[in-house]
Amino acid sequence: MDDALIIEKILASNKNEYALLMDKYYKELFKYIYNMTNNYETTEDLLQEVFIKVFNQLHKFNPDKASFRTWIYRISHHHTINFLKKKSNQLNLYTYEYDDSINQASEDVEEKTVKDEQINIIQKAMEKVLKPKHYEIMALHYFSDLSVKEISRTTGIPLKTVYKAIESSVKKIKKEVGEG
Repeated sequence: MDDALIIEKILASNKNEYALLMDKYYKELFKYIYNMTNNYETTEDLLQEVFIKVFNQLHKFNPDKASFRTWIYRISHHHTINFLKKKSNQLNLYTYEYDDSINQASEDVEEKTVKDEQINIIQKAMEKVLKPKHYEIMALHYFSDLSVKEISRTTGIPLKTVYKAIESSVKKIKKEVGEG
């Protein structure tokens, strides 16, 4: 079912429909927030807070400005960043761990092992050669499957800057992986 239709039903006092949106976005938002916190319990708490915040602000959602997916990612991004800043945890904001098992039900073991090794090599190269902001952009694009436009809206970084960051990051990663 289309997000806009679900939102219309929710705003028309059918609050139970919100479960559909939560089910639809839970896994991908969990991965996104977990990649920023590296803590399962913290991620669960933050995601619950995000869903409450989104529910309470749903009347402010404007489909003419952004898709619901972009809007909920932006809220998730800001909420998580604010949490990390406020807590002053010694968490490394830009150490992302890609957990492929969340979305993969029955991938061949050998294929998964090779894929994991490739991701690990790329991730290490990213950590080594990219600035934190470029790392975040690359992780959003390749690990969270956000479009360039969605990344721009989520992070507040201009669209052209996101394009250039991805282009220069890919070159740096290729060079690092080629040398390694």
